[in-house]
Amino acid sequence: MTWSNVPGGPPQPTPPGSGDPQRAAWERGGTTLFPPAKLADRISTVLLLAFGAVMTIVTAVVGIIAVISATATCDASAGCSPGAYIGGTAIAVGGAFVIGVATVVLAIGAWIRRRSSWWIAAVGFVLAIAVITWGGVVFAGAADAGTASSSSGTTA
Repeated sequence: MTWSNVPGGPPQPTPPGSGDPQRAAWERGGTTLFPPAKLADRISTVLLLAFGAVMTIVTAVVGIIAVISATATCDASAGCSPGAYIGGTAIAVGGAFVIGVATVVLAIGAWIRRRSSWWIAAVGFVLAIAVITWGGVVFAGAADAGTASSSSGTTA
């Protein structure tokens, strides 16, 4: 009910374009975020978002364990710095988290506008894998640099 359409009041004129069949179809489908015609799109989007979230959580756990184990034997006399280990893990976990949040926001925005959203989740998933790989490369580079400096210092 609006102020211009009070029950018992005079009948209001129909707005222009109210007889448009496309608008009527949109209003009928506007009662739910999960219309039957888009069920496969919603399911694939939710699954991709869930896989991305699980991947981010697993990356966080593995990253924490890797940083702890790599920095346990790291000392300044060996030329080792834990900053690159922590940086690689932060790139992987933080980047995947930020991409995941942005993907969820964009997918929900597409749902509200009644658009297809599976491709948004797929692009987000691929970007999360790329960021996790980039963080892993930074971490591995730090591990290689730490191994090279410790092995070069033990020559007689």
